[in-house]
Amino acid sequence: MRINLEDIRKNVEQRREWNSARLDRIEFYEDGVQLDIPIELIDEFEFTGLNNIDFITTGFYLQKEKKENKK
Repeated sequence: MRINLEDIRKNVEQRREWNSARLDRIEFYEDGVQLDIPIELIDEFEFTGLNNIDFITTGFYLQKEKKENKK
């Protein structure tokens, strides 16, 4: 495996940019379609102490679907 340090630096900078934005001001897209994420879910996530990328990587943004499937 070959890793270019420039790629790592670009990735770190991109992550810093994403995490510095207010979560409620980010429009998330998947396969070109904007995700409908309720503000209540974002407000709930704010109390976790995690960052914006964690909102996606942990699957927290999917809790709306999980709650709907339990009904």
